[in-house]
Amino acid sequence: MKRFLVVLTSVFALTTTAGAVTISGGAGAWKEKPSGWIEYTENKGAGVSAKTNVDVKDDLHIDDETKAFGWFKISDIPFLPDVKVRYTPMKFTGSGIATTTFTFGKLTVPAKSKVSSKVEANQYDVILTYNFPFIKTATANKLNLQWGINVKVIDGYAKVKYSDPTSPGGWREDSKSATIPVPMAHLEGEVRPVSLFGLSFEGNWVGYSGSQFYDVVGEFKVYPHKNLFVGVGYRYQRLKLDDISDVSSDLKVKGAFAEAGFTF
Repeated sequence: MKRFLVVLTSVFALTTTAGAVTISGGAGAWKEKPSGWIEYTENKGAGVSAKTNVDVKDDLHIDDETKAFGWFKISDIPFLPDVKVRYTPMKFTGSGIATTTFTFGKLTVPAKSKVSSKVEANQYDVILTYNFPFIKTATANKLNLQWGINVKVIDGYAKVKYSDPTSPGGWREDSKSATIPVPMAHLEGEVRPVSLFGLSFEGNWVGYSGSQFYDVVGEFKVYPHKNLFVGVGYRYQRLKLDDISDVSSDLKVKGAFAEAGFTF
């Protein structure tokens, strides 16, 4: 969250010299439903016998969560792209009984032991966009399309522990943290046939060296006032990592969200 505030302050500073600009923002809640697997394997040549692809539902018993998110955007900055910053927290916890033996880092969790886990993937987006020329004019402001780049930073953390009466404190655990920068191609737009409502969409994607990440959003917005809106939508993310900082994954997070916001 501190990083988000630093970026937001920097964006505000731009407006002091930018002249007349359009400012918009929003906040809401997203029902985050995770699925998939993560793998943290040290010393890959050491002959690990237990499975290393750890399922976040079946093995870690991670629960769904509802988390608040927020964003802020400055548009129409002379000679510069539009700038949007967004913060999306992802923090999941779970506990249960291990159904199979699995390995996480230096930890081997025996089947039928009690497991407690935590998985985080907090995200900071800085999105720079330009308008496709002439589209708004040609459609009488009923369609707006923008393209650009999304510099996403993921603060990742995972911890797994299991009960062991022979260990001090009664638990054995291992954890892994990594900060992963993810520059992504970005496309967004809104179809607004009448002033009262609109349909907006957003897509972000990058793929390299066996890794792939995409983040797509669709939203229906209602504008009860020209400067205010409420919206409901659906967001889907997939984070596929191929051995980055000893971590591999194929995680999906999806779910419905609702938000309210403003434009001035």
